[in-house]
Amino acid sequence: MKIQGNAILIKPDRIPERSSTGQILIPRSSKEMLSEWGTVVDIGPACKEVRQGMRVLFPRKKGSVIVIDGVDYFFVNEYHIKYME
Repeated sequence: MKIQGNAILIKPDRIPERSSTGQILIPRSSKEMLSEWGTVVDIGPACKEVRQGMRVLFPRKKGSVIVIDGVDYFFVNEYHIKYME
């Protein structure tokens, strides 16, 4: 598979079922609304700021989900990335 334009393929981090203190359970419906951290797996040739291996914050609602070998990935345009590490 070859990524085109400014598209980015991201492998999302898992959202914990409980908070860091272990007391609050995060409802599944709210997980779908959250922005999410993930690692950039592949980028299109037009990407200027994002590189492979970077950890980024992206909005789940702006991405498209693709399943490769049973693992969920997100396609997001570079301009939707909120923060890069």
